[in-house]
Amino acid sequence: MSMKLIFSAIFAFSFGAAMSAAAQYPTDDTTANVSRSKKISLDKASSIETEQPIRISGITVVNALWDTARLGFLQTGLFNNKVAAVPDKDITTFLQEYADKTFGALYQPGNPTMLWLVEDLRIGERTGFTSEKAFVRLKATAYISVNGMYKELKAMDIVHSNGGMDVTHKHKNNISNAFKEFFLAAAAAVDSVAAAGVSPAFSYGAVLENHFRKREVPALKDSLLKDGVYLSFASFLQNKPDIVSYEITGKAGKIKILAKEGKDLPVTGLWGVVKNGAALKFRNSSLIPLERSNYGYVISTYLAAYERKQSAILAGAFLGGIAGAAIMHGTSGNLQYADAFPALKPQPEATAIDMETGAFIF
Repeated sequence: MSMKLIFSAIFAFSFGAAMSAAAQYPTDDTTANVSRSKKISLDKASSIETEQPIRISGITVVNALWDTARLGFLQTGLFNNKVAAVPDKDITTFLQEYADKTFGALYQPGNPTMLWLVEDLRIGERTGFTSEKAFVRLKATAYISVNGMYKELKAMDIVHSNGGMDVTHKHKNNISNAFKEFFLAAAAAVDSVAAAGVSPAFSYGAVLENHFRKREVPALKDSLLKDGVYLSFASFLQNKPDIVSYEITGKAGKIKILAKEGKDLPVTGLWGVVKNGAALKFRNSSLIPLERSNYGYVISTYLAAYERKQSAILAGAFLGGIAGAAIMHGTSGNLQYADAFPALKPQPEATAIDMETGAFIF
């Protein structure tokens, strides 16, 4: 994204308001160039110094990420085309090397080992006319080993936004700062938590089972999602529709879901629907197609063409119908914004679903 804001201003004056609008905001076409990727490196993370000694002998990182393929999506070029952000090496190595390089100088042999379970590491961007925003999310839990067992030190869900120019090159620093925040909070609890009789202790296997159990849900394991209306995200996770006979009516941005059980009744407050096995999130009278990816769901238009199944399913299911046109237009032509983090202003562009709440994340 280097210098794109400067170029966008020049082009706006040269070619008029239409070009200005394209440069000011992310392009409507979320399918543009998403097959491309940009590698994110953490190799140059700086070391950290503390006033008090931190009594750990090392950090073991466990990759519990729901999205093992990417760190999110970025915007590149004059028209803010979408590209997938990917680690520059295997994700487990990516995280472990970072931990050792950044905090290794603090390790003291003979002390307990810290264990990190990293459940989400996500970055995103949003571009305005005069500035850019970079977003980072780190969701992780730290444990300390005590006589072969593990006690929880700290569970954190860190979400930050950082402004500036050319924010694509600042993601590595933003990720590093989030991990430092997490590390310092966990390290501050080592002595008190490690003390005998304080907090329950679990085996390594039990710790992993507790976290990976979240993946053991029908929405991630069943080969086919069941058609119907899902009033809650909990129903969707269990692949148990609340209403099985329904109709989609309306036009783009004005879609209605009607229950066909008995007499036609509008369905309000729903989470989403499944049509011909395709998942669609309902929001603001629109239906947004979702694609199962790794251990979660990503908005279909953010995936490379070879990864997408929903477009073909939806085209086959709705071709020629009013509802079909509304679904396809309402999702590929209009950006959605994340609602999982209401404190973030402006809201980041939504690209996926939070697998614990069903809200949109970046």
